[in-house]
Amino acid sequence: MTEKPGQLVDWNVFLRAMADAIDSLGGPAARDVWLRDVGARMASMRPLSSVQNMETLAMELNDMLGGMGWGHVSFQLNEQDRSLLITHADLPRIGAAGDPPGTWISALLEGLYKGWMGQLPGSDPSLVAQRLRVTPQAVLLRYGRPMVA
Repeated sequence: MTEKPGQLVDWNVFLRAMADAIDSLGGPAARDVWLRDVGARMASMRPLSSVQNMETLAMELNDMLGGMGWGHVSFQLNEQDRSLLITHADLPRIGAAGDPPGTWISALLEGLYKGWMGQLPGSDPSLVAQRLRVTPQAVLLRYGRPMVA
């Protein structure tokens, strides 16, 4: 069957098979390394425009995320530990893959936000985005100095 203009293409079976294959190659740790790299590459392919403050940053990112069908983001400054809390809601799902189910690509957000934040003027390359909480509804990340486990 050939795709017709305006016809939606369903990639879910392909993406789920790819997710299972990637997990079987190296397990969750190797998958997360790979997904962080994919996220960083996505950030470089969708560079930020000049932003003046957190409100315009959120607007810029939400426009990009919405255009890709990748949900939306909100920010909260954590002055106590000098970090930025990032809540990413409506992450695309690859079936029930991931832990918890439906969150397989959550590690990609670490690379995506590190890449985007690294594009801001005066950014510090030692800062990282780390997942704090992952649910099927939202991923909470912390952008700042790496946390010691």
